Amino acid sequence: MNKGQKHLIELLKENKVVKFGNFKLSSGRESHYYVDMKKAVTDPLILSDVAKIISERIDRRVTDKIAGPALGAIPLVTAVSLRSEIPMLMIRKAKKGYGTSELIEGDLQEGDGVVLIEDVTTTGNSLLKAIQAVKDNGGNIERVFVVVDRAEGALENLKKNGFTLEPLVSVKDLKKHN
Repeated sequence: MNKGQKHLIELLKENKVVKFGNFKLSSGRESHYYVDMKKAVTDPLILSDVAKIISERIDRRVTDKIAGPALGAIPLVTAVSLRSEIPMLMIRKAKKGYGTSELIEGDLQEGDGVVLIEDVTTTGNSLLKAIQAVKDNGGNIERVFVVVDRAEGALENLKKNGFTLEPLVSVKDLKKHN
């Protein structure tokens, strides 16, 4: 773990991103803790740290776009796009019934290399849907990052589908000394 990741863990802990109690997750699972990434992605220091860490890992020779699923990942995608100066894409959960009716907002060209970012993962299913949307629209997934992995199957699920999920932090790191 590098200095940037340690600092990010400290910021996430200071902002009490992990909450304990009884929660229902987006995956439908019940959990005794909740990773409140909406609180984290609205903090400029956390956004700056995430943008720095991911931007340093991106290969600009093969990355044409930074993307993420709406809503939680969009502040992260925006921060990384600004820092790396690579254009961004927003991936909707479903096509809207008005306007352009696009699933992906932004200028995705055939063959573009895309770095996908998510705020938190449990099973990884929402990331797999975003990956499929990018692929269906002609993009190539270069890297897949998540700020916090709940360590409940997302790594394995993405690997089974041919992708390597790169967590900046595991929930285990956040639960230590809480």
